[in-house]
Amino acid sequence: MRIRTLLALSFVLLASVPGLVAQGWDPGTQARGWAFQDVDGSLFFYDAGSRALRQWQKGGGLLATQTLPLPPARKAPAPKVEPTAPIATTSSAYESAGALLYGIPASQRTQVRQAKAAPKVEAEATCDAVPERWVLDTANRIWVVCEERLVVIERNGQMGATYPLPGPVEDLAADHDGIYLNYRTIKPFIEKRSLKDGQVLWTYGDRGALREAAALPLLVALNRMTLAGDGALYLAEGGGLAFTVLDADRGPQTPGQSFFTYQGSVASRVNLGRAGRGPLLAWAGKDVLFSAFSGPQLRGTGAPDAKGVVLARFDLAKGTLDWLPTGLAEGHRLVGLLEHEAVFLNPEGGLSYAPIR
Repeated sequence: MRIRTLLALSFVLLASVPGLVAQGWDPGTQARGWAFQDVDGSLFFYDAGSRALRQWQKGGGLLATQTLPLPPARKAPAPKVEPTAPIATTSSAYESAGALLYGIPASQRTQVRQAKAAPKVEAEATCDAVPERWVLDTANRIWVVCEERLVVIERNGQMGATYPLPGPVEDLAADHDGIYLNYRTIKPFIEKRSLKDGQVLWTYGDRGALREAAALPLLVALNRMTLAGDGALYLAEGGGLAFTVLDADRGPQTPGQSFFTYQGSVASRVNLGRAGRGPLLAWAGKDVLFSAFSGPQLRGTGAPDAKGVVLARFDLAKGTLDWLPTGLAEGHRLVGLLEHEAVFLNPEGGLSYAPIR
């Protein structure tokens, strides 16, 4: 297992900067947004107040911080409106096909409504973009997704190359030679990009899904991806409880499938509903993946009745699925896995935990 050391990072060690320690940033109450978990178990949160990433570890506290120099935010385009166009009140044919194939209610997708022009809202030119996803590579550089751009923060803390992206990114991962991007589309679309120059090395899925998502942006995630310790990418599609398995080097050349049984029967699909699909995470050092669902999503699957968030535990070696109720209310989002606990972001900010096995 690759071990990350703080001395190798461009992060500022907090012990030598009393001012940062005095700020008292506490993820237990202040963590929000998205989070990246490193191989050593530490979590990286974005602190909007200081415009910096905070590295934190349970039991070790706040370890380091790094200000993110990002490009200016793009100006929001003025809405295009055809004054004489009728208001569309029904789902498109594409939505109907998606509902038929994937069990996706039309309520999950943006309805096409054309009405009177809304006031123009533009971002100030001096405002930096807000990071949406981030990951550390093996060279200790930070790769940040913001406004359909992939930005590299070099080891010296300075902004390096910026690469345009074809759509919004849902999941981001990195290994020894590439960055993996899972886009927010109705049908899966994944890219592997080079760590050297950001060029696309391979893709998986239908690129046309990007155009459809641009025309009708998804409000929730439907497909989730994670990079496991065995070096393979696991892709969960829609409400399915089986995974498409991609070799990180060969990509779409030799895709596989991983199926799971629950109490001796093949696991049923879940009904994603309005909430969409939560993150898919790999448990470090174990052949186990976790994903989180809400109680209503599991109705009709044979899973135990439970309110709030329920964890799905996928044992890759045994091919079995177990359901673990967490006792947490709906809205808590899975962001990390520790040795004996799963880490969740609270809806109002801060962290909660649930036991795992």
